[in-house]
Amino acid sequence: MRCRAALALGLALATGACTNDDPPMPTTCTTTDQAGYERALRAAPGDVRLPGGVPISDCLRRVRTDGQLQELGAVVHRTAETLAGRVRDGGDVAAARELGYLSAAVDAGAGRSNGISAELARRVSVTGTGLRDISPAVARALAAGQAAGADRG
Repeated sequence: MRCRAALALGLALATGACTNDDPPMPTTCTTTDQAGYERALRAAPGDVRLPGGVPISDCLRRVRTDGQLQELGAVVHRTAETLAGRVRDGGDVAAARELGYLSAAVDAGAGRSNGISAELARRVSVTGTGLRDISPAVARALAAGQAAGADRG
């Protein structure tokens, strides 16, 4: 009987330790399409907000399920790839700033999550690999976007 009581107490404590007091992920994180993310990112290096005033980092911080992560990951990664392509193909400085912001905001949100978003943050970060070498203007834009995304993302 003591063993069962100790086991029940241990499970209750473990379950309580795993709960997250943050509200669930806002629906705008997954209902906003790629064009919506790109529109929001045009505000970088200022405050980038999704519809409803939601910072991108909040989406990553509040992911709770694999399904949410897949939906969010699809749109965020596609957005990052599109921005990186614009930088690679034409040296688009604005796209570099937006990609830097997105990457840092995703990283900031994943860093404050339960770990479920870490792989998405890594994948988004990788999209910017080698872009700094395109030009000094691109390197500055990426850095400015990253600083703003880490600060306000």
